[in-house]
Order: sequence, then C-alpha cells, then structure tokens
Amino acid sequence: MTEPTPKRSRGEARARRKTERAIGKPLPKTLHCSFCGTSQHKVEKLIAGPRGVFICNACVSLCDNIISGRPLPLYAGFAPLEQPTEELVEMVGSVALASDANRDFLQSLVDTLRGREVSWAAIAEQLGVSRQSAWERFS
Repeated sequence: MTEPTPKRSRGEARARRKTERAIGKPLPKTLHCSFCGTSQHKVEKLIAGPRGVFICNACVSLCDNIISGRPLPLYAGFAPLEQPTEELVEMVGSVALASDANRDFLQSLVDTLRGREVSWAAIAEQLGVSRQSAWERFS
C-alpha cells in the first residue's frame, strides 16, 4: 500500500510550480530520485536539478564520498522484483519525466552539433549507432 501524500508547505508548492514552469510540463504526484529511485517521502531532501531531474540527499552524500576519494559501500542496485507494485506504479511518472528531459536535451545537443556542421557519422559514432540510425532519429 502506498503512503498517504503529506500536505505540502507553501514553499514546497511554490518550488513545485516553479519547476513545472521551467520544464514546461506538470510533475508527477510523487517525485523520485533520478539516481536511486527513492520516493520523495522516504528521503530527507529531494533536490530539483535541470530538466526535471531530481537527486536525494543520500545520493548527494554518495557523490561527495566519491569526489572526496572515500571508500564506498557496495551498492546492491535497484531490484524492481523486490519493490511493491504500488511503488513501481508511482515511479513510472518520475522515470518518464527524466527520460523526456534527457531525450529533449540530447535532441538539443544534436541540433547544436548539426548547426556547427558536425557530420552525422561523427554524431552516430558517439551514440554507438549507424549514421543512418542517427539521421533517422534526430533529423
């Protein structure tokens, strides 16, 4: 069973509206960390990044450990089969939002490169696809 959604503070509601305006689409009811998939209700803080990407305080701490060169704990990875169905359903919106943002960003990069007359072959090489596939996907 999913957790009841706590009432948002005025500041949280304002931040949510600001993020929605910035990305040009509504946010899912429940947000998730784009890195570990944890629900906003199970973390202390969830920080909005560019283009609808979010990171939780635990992932920020892990990043800090990596940057500082401290040893890292073993990461078991995300195991969807072990997650309750309700949590997976809630996660779909957040994952779709991040996916859309990445797709839009990639399209913008390709458009910029093509504007600079970078060849489809060079772009395709970086994407690990054929020149034809890159052209069909991004032209």
